[in-house]
Parts: sequence; structure tokens; C-alpha cells
Amino acid sequence: MTEKKKSITNKKPLVCIIIVNWNGGQTTMNCLESLIKLTKYPNYKIIVIDNGSSDGTLEKISSIKQIDLFKLNENIGYAPGMNLGWKYSIEKYNPDYICNMNNDIVTIQDFWLDLMVEELEKDPLRGLCGNKLLFPDGRVQLLFIERKPKWYEEKDNGQFDFVKEVKAVGGANMLIKRSVIDKIGALDEHFFYGPDDIDYCIRSTKAGFKIVYQGLSKSEHLASFSYLSAKKDFIYLHQSYGQMFFTFRHGKLVEKILMVIRQFFRAFVTRKHPFDKQSYSNTFFHKSFIKRINYFFGSFFKALKDYKFVKMERFNGKLVKI
Repeated sequence: MTEKKKSITNKKPLVCIIIVNWNGGQTTMNCLESLIKLTKYPNYKIIVIDNGSSDGTLEKISSIKQIDLFKLNENIGYAPGMNLGWKYSIEKYNPDYICNMNNDIVTIQDFWLDLMVEELEKDPLRGLCGNKLLFPDGRVQLLFIERKPKWYEEKDNGQFDFVKEVKAVGGANMLIKRSVIDKIGALDEHFFYGPDDIDYCIRSTKAGFKIVYQGLSKSEHLASFSYLSAKKDFIYLHQSYGQMFFTFRHGKLVEKILMVIRQFFRAFVTRKHPFDKQSYSNTFFHKSFIKRINYFFGSFFKALKDYKFVKMERFNGKLVKI
């Protein structure tokens, strides 16, 4: 990619914030409006990749002058869409950092980005940073992978207000240092709908970088907005593939076996809402289970074939073996 002179304001590293939108409606607008209103960091750009929306969101976003907006004709998936944003950002702005942000994030601090950048600037080997994500009602949500989540009852009382090096952070609001991208490339485009973020953290760690959780920086996250907005069979098709693909790549043998069993049973039964307790009232029985079984076997054999390779065609046109 072409080298261009970096833009610097008040000696702060340039951050490009990338958001992928698909029929996000007011949720995406809330994200963008809060981001522009509250973020006081002096040197950032916002790039929105619209994944073939048909709900009128595109017209609303285009009215915001501070945003670089690109429209795709179809939904190519989150990771491929994000990689297009990365590629554009690097070619046009040559940023020091790229921030992956989900379209259902709401910025609630004016210094959230300052804290994340400052933490990564402390050590050249600190490559990625995630902040504390909360449900709108104040419950703790995504933090870091080592913490077993207690999504159902745990309120944020400052118990996670600390900075810690961790194994992985969630990608809903993840800051990535440019040196990481230059070394390992972009997200794996085999993932349509997660867990591309955890995969990227693991790839970064294997390349020698450190992952940081910054709990003093926080944002609200609706969580599973796309999951709940899309048709369940459509989500299952891509999610079952992504989960098996990820586990085949990074999991132990017993984890691989259990994941295959889990995805098979998900062809019949799933939770209505993924962040609520498993219960009869939160159980959805799929009448389309025959179609979903076909999806399962297709995803299984495809994941088994693909998992050894990192696909970054939207980013640089190459297929890279791990």
C-alpha cells in the first residue's frame, strides 16, 4: 500500500474509526451521533462501510459531513466489510491506529479514545486494546476472554475499573496499532459474523504483540444487534461455520468435538436472546431444522477445508497460509 505523510494534530496519533453498517437504522445513527458529539480526541477520522442496506440508513448517514461513507451493493459480511475500511483508511490517511467499532456502540465518555491510545503508546509491543462494554441498563457485558461472563446479574460498580494485559478482548470497540496490521495483515474474511475479533487477538499474540483491557474507558453496547435483526437461519448458516472454523483452528480436540455437537443441536434449538439465561421461555424450536441440518453439514465440511488459511482478499488480494 502507498506510503503517505501522517497527519498529526497536537502530536496525537491518527486514529481511523471503522464502522460496518447493515440496515442499522436509528441504532447506527445513535452510534455516529454519540461518537461525534462526545469524542474529544483531537485526531481521528470516521469511515462507514454500508453493507448493502435497504432501510434508508444510507441517506441519513450521508448527511453527516464528518464521515467518509462507502456503499456496497450486497452484504459481504462484517470482516470483509471491515477490511475494505482498513484498506481505504491506510491508503488515504496512513493512520497510526485503526479502531473497529460495531454500529450498536454508544459513546458515553469524551475521553474513551484518549485512554485507549495512551495505554497502547506505553509499550511498542502492546498491539490491541479493548475497553469496558456495558449493556444500556448498566450491566457488565464484554470485557476480556479470561473473565467468565455473568451477563445476567452483574452490575457495573467499578469492580472492573483497571488496566490489564489479557489473552483477548471483544471486537465491538477494539483499537489496533498499525504495526500489528503491517505484520499480520487484516481480519480473516472467512468469518462472516464472528468470532473474527478473538481470532485476530490470537494471531496478534502469536506474532509477539500484547493485548490490553482498559477498564477505565467504557462504552454502551446493545450486543447482538445484527444477530437479532437478521433471519435466524441466515445467522445460523454463517455463525455455525464461523464457530467451527475458529475451534478447528485454535481449539483442543475435545473442544472441536464439543463445538461440532453444539452446532448440530443448534440446528434444532437455540435461545431467543443470546444474552438471557437458558430457559424454556427463552428457547426457540426451529421448524426449518431440515434446512438448518443441510447448513450444518455444509458449514462443517467447509470449515474443515478452510481453517488453515487466512483469507484477506478484500484487504490485499492474497490468500495467506497460517
